[in-house]
Amino acid sequence: MSRISRLVVLVASVAAVVSAMAGTASAVTWHVNGTGSFTATAPAGKLSSQTGSFLTCPSAHATGTYTAGSFVGATYSGVTGTVTFGGCLLAGQATEITCGYRLTAQAQPTVTVVTTGSADVTCGVTLSNGTKVCHIEGAVNGTYTDNAATNDTLAIATTSNLRTTGAACILGPNDLAHLDALTFTVTSNSGRGPHIVRTA
Repeated sequence: MSRISRLVVLVASVAAVVSAMAGTASAVTWHVNGTGSFTATAPAGKLSSQTGSFLTCPSAHATGTYTAGSFVGATYSGVTGTVTFGGCLLAGQATEITCGYRLTAQAQPTVTVVTTGSADVTCGVTLSNGTKVCHIEGAVNGTYTDNAATNDTLAIATTSNLRTTGAACILGPNDLAHLDALTFTVTSNSGRGPHIVRTA
């Protein structure tokens, strides 16, 4: 092999190593620690629609599960659970809202403390006799704060992109719904939920 050929091979090898190192360095990894489950509560919430109807609930209770470990990817979608809004009133009728959700972490403006992302939600509104009258689904933006001195919180931002369906839905069939801002406070595990650290 000539000197030029050996030089070309050497340069190509170095370039390949540098490229591999750069790819490894830029890989996003989410490190998640905790017990794997949590519960949280929130104060009164309000859901309204374009028809002018609204639903008020005095409180909400949430549960969540997740798997501790390290996960490579631009986002982390490992937190799932349910949210139940009880004691609600819709046009004077006693109702309950039960939602399933999947929380996706997308960024971490303050490392180990503040994680931002969105949650895909699917909800059912039922009357006191168990009859489902509305189906609601969409996505809401949220901020999870890992507080050192106080309980962890998940703040849901005001959103107007939830869609209601159901022929008997008092909120309006195929209507857009507006959810007021709401903050859930973790009540289990001494106020600790998942501890999330993003590295790149």
